[in-house]
Amino acid sequence: MRLLERLRSETKPVHAELEASMMPWISRVRNLEEYAGLLRMFYGFYQPLDDAIKQHIDINRLPDFHERRRPHWILEDLQAIGFPGNAFPLDTRSSWVTDQASAFGALYVMEGSTLGGRVICKTISGNLGMDLEKGLRFFGGYGPETGSRWKSFLSALEGFDHSSDEDRLVRSAYNTFRHFQTWIKQNSVQQLSTSKA
Repeated sequence: MRLLERLRSETKPVHAELEASMMPWISRVRNLEEYAGLLRMFYGFYQPLDDAIKQHIDINRLPDFHERRRPHWILEDLQAIGFPGNAFPLDTRSSWVTDQASAFGALYVMEGSTLGGRVICKTISGNLGMDLEKGLRFFGGYGPETGSRWKSFLSALEGFDHSSDEDRLVRSAYNTFRHFQTWIKQNSVQQLSTSKA
């Protein structure tokens, strides 16, 4: 699929940069307070972006979109590990999501993160000795359905066959990776972690 090839090729460098920025932080999480800070950092980026995507997504093209809205899973994870509440910074700069194509471009990044989430789960659970069923729902993605959900999302991209749509979609995916990297740099786990509620 030409679009998928473009997405992979044109976002590969910025995707790699994001992972290089993020994984050392994840590896350094050694206690529940630091993990709560990590979750808050993800929520601060994902929640506003999810709201922006919702405004422009075509449910007919992606019928299970509502099942793919995962930011509230972060709040459930915070509750599960004993750090409830939602008083933390939100990124309000998702202005690049302005239409259906750009919404799918951003969602390409968010849905793709469910694949990498499995690695994060293993790292976090290993560092903290956590039960994989407790406090790791967000990073656990869709569990055993993660692979099939990813494939069905890629199928939904096939309808973007006009060059102008492709350009906006790919540009949005790139911007999502880039903005998330900026968000991570601006909000360290140490800055976001708070005392246990």
